[in-house]
Amino acid sequence: MRDLVEAYKTAYCSKIGVEFMHIPDREICNWIRTNFEGIQFNRLKKEDHIHLYERLNWSSQFGLFTSAKFNTMKRFGLEGCESFIPGFKVAVDTCVENGARKFIIGMPHRGRLSVLANVVRKPLETIFAEFQGIRPTDEQHTISGEAGGDVKYHLGTTYRRIYDDGPEITLTLMANPSHLEAVNPVVMGRARAEQHYMGGTD
Repeated sequence: MRDLVEAYKTAYCSKIGVEFMHIPDREICNWIRTNFEGIQFNRLKKEDHIHLYERLNWSSQFGLFTSAKFNTMKRFGLEGCESFIPGFKVAVDTCVENGARKFIIGMPHRGRLSVLANVVRKPLETIFAEFQGIRPTDEQHTISGEAGGDVKYHLGTTYRRIYDDGPEITLTLMANPSHLEAVNPVVMGRARAEQHYMGGTD
């Protein structure tokens, strides 16, 4: 009983919580309760903790370096939300474990450079060169949105990654349209085009 009480305190009284009892659909409430409480029992191994720490450190150090080196330029850094990067990478890893092989991502300016560097793995030398107004090429990446003079936090890229246990995935961060309302249809259009190209159906 002591362990059970502690688990519920961790789930509902700690640094993160969830409100769902106002939802009239009892089935939805039960689904949220079951899945949210179950998260507390997923114990990470020490190696996983270290791996997450490394990802968080990369995210933090990237932000600190760009703010120090390019302090007069717009960067739209994460500033306090660096945990977004390891969370994003865990989401990608989980999707890969469940069979996903292609990722098409759309996002606004905030944190975009960090996602390019730490998730999609756009080369750091390319990102830093763009801060200085030059564009080195990299055969491993396909740069999307190469309009002349376009700002670096509008650009996208595609990266192919091979996991240690075999599967190859493709990560694509779409070029960001200036009107953020257009992000979703741009991503949906690319996803549908990819699906039809691969011979899939709706």
